Amino acid sequence: MTENKKISKSKAPSKTTEVAVVPKKETRPAIKPSKKPSAITKAKPKDLWQAFDETFEKFRNDFENILFPSELEVLAMPEVRVPAVDLEDKEKEFILKAEMPGFKKEDIEINVQDDSVEISGAAGWTYNEKDQSYVCKERACKTFYRYVDLPEEIKVDNIDAKLSEGVLELTLPKKTVKQKRKVSVK
Repeated sequence: MTENKKISKSKAPSKTTEVAVVPKKETRPAIKPSKKPSAITKAKPKDLWQAFDETFEKFRNDFENILFPSELEVLAMPEVRVPAVDLEDKEKEFILKAEMPGFKKEDIEINVQDDSVEISGAAGWTYNEKDQSYVCKERACKTFYRYVDLPEEIKVDNIDAKLSEGVLELTLPKKTVKQKRKVSVK
């Protein structure tokens, strides 16, 4: 800083007054950021919220499409049935009954493992379009699938399967029969 002093000349005792002069700021050229693309950029909170909102909106739309498909998607997808199943525990075996109305034994496929049963298949009706003039067609090819976990292991080789009046009955013998014993309360 440079200082200028003013001295006043008068008959009174001289007083010195100091005045400070502020120098002008030197102007430096502004530094411009390089516009080279970079893989790493700082994320702004606004960008993060926007990305979160977009991701959530996509998830919500996909979820709604699964729960409430459009009419075109419903027509294109074959109907998959999940047959109702009862599993009964007899001491030496399990009895599994599944509803199969309108299905033939040739339409049903059963896969059994030590601790599970898988029932699947398809049945369908064919329409002769040339000879008939339908007013309404509601019967179509139907598929079904059911997977049942068993509480105990079974003998895979000794399984018996019967289809009678639309009910599939599987007899699944247990590998080891657990002993039951009554205990009296004292």
